[in-house]
Parts: sequence; C-alpha cells; structure tokens
Amino acid sequence: MRTRDTTLVGVANLLGRITGMVSEVVMSAVFGAGKVTDAYYAAFRVPQILRELLAEGSLQNILVPALADAERKDGLDGIWRLANAFLGVLLLVLGSTLLLFFFGAPLFVKLVASGFATDVDKFELTVGLTRWMSPFLAGISLAGFVAALLNVRGRFFGPALAQNIFNLLIIAGCLAGPAIERATGLPAIFTLAAVTTLSGFVQVALTVPPLLRDGFRIRPNLGGHPALRRMFGFLGPALIGIGTVQFNFLVESNWASTFGDGPVTYLMKSFRLVQIPLAVFAGSVATTALAAVAVHVARTEERQLGDTLNRAFRLNAFLVLPSAVALGVLADPIVALLFERGAFTPEDTAGTALMLQMYAWAVFGICVHRIAVPVYYALGDARTPMWNSIWAMVAKIPVILLLTRVLGMGAEALPLSHAILVTAQCAQLMAGLRGRVHGRGLLGAHLRLAVASAVLGVVAWVVRDHLHVVLACVVAGVAYLGVAAALGVLELGPALRRGSPGLPPTVDRDSEDALRAMAQGGVRIEGDRVSTAAGSWRMVAAGGDFRFEPDGAPAAGELGGPVAALLRAGRPPTLQGFVLGDRVWHAAGDVVQEGDAPGPRIPIPPG
Repeated sequence: MRTRDTTLVGVANLLGRITGMVSEVVMSAVFGAGKVTDAYYAAFRVPQILRELLAEGSLQNILVPALADAERKDGLDGIWRLANAFLGVLLLVLGSTLLLFFFGAPLFVKLVASGFATDVDKFELTVGLTRWMSPFLAGISLAGFVAALLNVRGRFFGPALAQNIFNLLIIAGCLAGPAIERATGLPAIFTLAAVTTLSGFVQVALTVPPLLRDGFRIRPNLGGHPALRRMFGFLGPALIGIGTVQFNFLVESNWASTFGDGPVTYLMKSFRLVQIPLAVFAGSVATTALAAVAVHVARTEERQLGDTLNRAFRLNAFLVLPSAVALGVLADPIVALLFERGAFTPEDTAGTALMLQMYAWAVFGICVHRIAVPVYYALGDARTPMWNSIWAMVAKIPVILLLTRVLGMGAEALPLSHAILVTAQCAQLMAGLRGRVHGRGLLGAHLRLAVASAVLGVVAWVVRDHLHVVLACVVAGVAYLGVAAALGVLELGPALRRGSPGLPPTVDRDSEDALRAMAQGGVRIEGDRVSTAAGSWRMVAAGGDFRFEPDGAPAAGELGGPVAALLRAGRPPTLQGFVLGDRVWHAAGDVVQEGDAPGPRIPIPPG
C-alpha cells in the first residue's frame, strides 16, 4: 500500500464527500424532509443496494485480485482477455436485472418501505421514481467495472474523482427541478430521478478513455475464460459477505417507513454524514491496500502482506476513531449547520441528529469492515466473510425487536442495531486476520488512540455551546493530536514518510528499504549481495521482475552516487532493477545482471 496513492484517493473521495454534502444541503433546502424525500430515498435504495453488490462490492473485490493474477501470468493481454470475458457476463446479468427491476417496481417498493402501503399517493410516487431510476444500476455497474480495471493498472485518482459527477448532477437537478415543474408540470423530484440515472453513464464516458489509451478494446464475449469459474465460485459467498451492510440498510429503511413522514429521510441524511469517514478515510485506505494485498498474495510475500495490513488498520484507527467521536458529540450543531435552512425545519434537525448520534457508534466498525472484507477475498477466503455476514443478518431483526419492543426505543434503535452488529462482526473478522497482520502493538495503538479520541470528545462537549461548530472541531482536533503525540501514536507523520515518492504499489517494502539505504551512500556489492551500514540484501530476479530480500548483517562499503529505481513500463509498473551512480543492475529473466536496460527511472532521495 502506497501512502501517496492513499492520499490521492483520499483527496478525490474528500472532494466527492464535499460535493455530496453540498448536494444534500441543496436537496434539503429545496425539498425539506417529508413525503417527497422519503419516496426518493426509498426508490433509490434498491438500485443503491444492487450498486454496492454488483458495482462497488463484489465486482471490485473479486475482479481486482483476478486481474492482478492475470497480469502476473499473461501480462497486459491477459488483463484485457479476462476483462472482456467478464464484461460479456456482466452485460447479460445487468440486462436481466433491469427488466426485473422495472416491471417489478411495486414489489421492490414493498420490500424497501412496506410502511408506505398505508399512503397510496406516497406508494405510487415511490413506484414511479423507482422505474425512472432503474437504468442507474447499469451505468454505475459499468463504471465500477472500469474503475476495477483502472485500479489494477495503478490508476486510482481518476475513478475516485468520477464520483463527483453524480453529486454535481444531483445539485443541478435540485436547482432545475422547480423551474422544469413550472414549465412542464412534471414534479421536480422526477427531474432529480432523471439526473440520478444519467450520472452513471456519464462516469463511464469519462473513465473509459484512459483504458483505450492503454490498449483496451471493448469486445465483450460469452466465450468464457479460465479465471471466470474461480471468480464466480467466489461470487455467491461474496454477495452474502458484502450484502450485510446493504441488508442492514434495507431492514432499517423498511422499519423507518413505519414511523410516518420523515424518518426515512433522517436515516439517509445521517448516514450520509457517516459516509464521510467511511469514504475519505477507510475507502481510500481500502482501495490502495487491496491493490497492494493482491500483488503480495500473488507473489506469496507474507511479510510484506502483514506489514501492509498493519499499516492499513493503524492508519484507519488514527483517522476514524476521532471522526466517530466528533460526529456523536457534535451531532446537533453539525446537522443544523449543514441542513437547517429552507424547507428543512428545526424538528428535522433534531430527528436527523438523534439518528447520527446512534450511527456514530457504528462508524469505526463500518470502516474496519470496509477494509477487512476485501482482504479476505484477496487471500482467497470468501467463506469467512460469508458466515460472518449470515449470522449478522439472522440477528438483525431480533436486535431491533429487543431495542424497540423491550427497551422502548423509537426509530433511533435502527442505527444503534447497526452499530451493535457491525462491531461484533469486526471483532470476528480481525480475530481471523490476527496471524496475518505483522508488526508490533496493533492492539495497544488502538487503545491509546481510543484514549486520545475520548479526550477529543470531552473537549468537544465542553466547547460546543460556546464556539461555532467548526471552531469546536478545530479545538477538539488539536487536543486529539496533542494527546496522540504524547501517547506515541501520532500515526499520520510516520505513515506519510513510508515509501519513496513515485514508486508504484508493486514495489515491496524490503526493496524500498534497500533502495533507501543505498541512497545514504557507503554501498558494497559482491555478486548478488548488496550491503550498507543499515542492512544487507540479496538481489533476486524472477520472470523479469526484480526485488531485494534481507540477507545477513550490515556491512558498509565505498560505493556511492545517485540511486534510482529502474521500472518496467506498465500499469502498474514493476521494479526491474536499480541504478547506482552510472551503473545499472537489472533482472534478465531469472538472472540478475549488470548492464544498461531501458525503462523509467525514479530517483530515490537520500534522507
């Protein structure tokens, strides 16, 4: 996992969350929180569930490791052959699903929001919106397919940035909807449904050109591919594993529909706020970690795999724990700042803030789940997430009944049930990965970060009635960083210093360490052994790829000069050797030899 890639994806996701929040603010001001917005969110729920399952969930988690393995075995042509074979099957599935979705809209609405059946107008509005948005699934699934191809080619920023298209079109639809209604009589909410559908296809149009430039030709076929059987063998368990979160949403939205006008909207808007740390932090960590994990698994690099997982979970905790606490403690002022204007009333603010406080307990678990499940798939284990999800789905309704019927809670019980179950799921998933996550102090680091986050919560509670919410967040954040530094868990700085700038995620950590050590000077090279004052490594070549393996005690030498990583062109490029001064060592098949070789050269800065 490269922190540079994580940062770029995080920036793109942050932009997506900003534009997404702006779209929610505009939508709240135009439509408020009531019958119309409940109908829109309920109608969007089914394509959103299928989107997560087919596009951003199972498709990404299964396709990325398979494509990485295809590239290792057959190079770039192997990626394109597998991609077209998979695309043929995907188009067939999407066509069948869309027909079922369109003609079965009334049944889907009853599944998502059975409480609407008592209000005929609200039910019919939801059915109509569902049909208008049914093609959205095709566009966003194809966008997910393209994103998987770009990710395995080492391109993360573009696909992550494309999500802004959806949000920008939603903003445009909200602003144009009332004017179109006055001109044509078409309810404004249907304009919003139309731009929702359009957004997926626009994302495809914007992300396909980089693939075409790389040599991809869109030729879907049903001729089969050796890897497809293994991929589809994972599909059933993967759908169940990824479907847990979506099942939670389905049950929660259905239950919320029985509480009258408003709770469905409160639920969706509060979860939109929860998605900020999910997408910006956990999403960016998971996206780049999955690419690195897939490479390490394909190369059977256990140590590098463990280091990657350790860094991913530590960085996730550093970013997500304080975010969860802040969302819970400052829920009321945050919701008021963002949504309370126009048609969105103070009563709507109170209802949404209560949901957000309950969801805050789920934030850390949701983010850990987002990282852990794809790791299991990359390791070739789809059954553990599947069974983990099955028991959580079985327990969902009993937990809600306990909270509502026994403890007397209202709609706020829905997100709280989510928190209880996802926390239990993550405990089991992390226990299963314990032997895989290398490095010291992972549990201790989490406990110290929890202490720092608790201090943040206390500070935020004290200042929230005296400072503007933005300033309160800044003050509480400074307190968190100070305590984290005092406790020795200020993870962001060390994380950003790991790895040399510009190196692709295929370069393992041992090779990075060797290159960095050589950049300090004092190098000795004897045969296939490289030694410095910081350590010694053996040069290894395999199939034209080059890497360093730790070998023996440090031993300083007299060689020096500028050091660069010699890469083999591709997406992502791979390490094929290194440059020391004016000398070059590179992999020639399965042999390391000295002599010039073509390829990009990435300077390794000293220090």
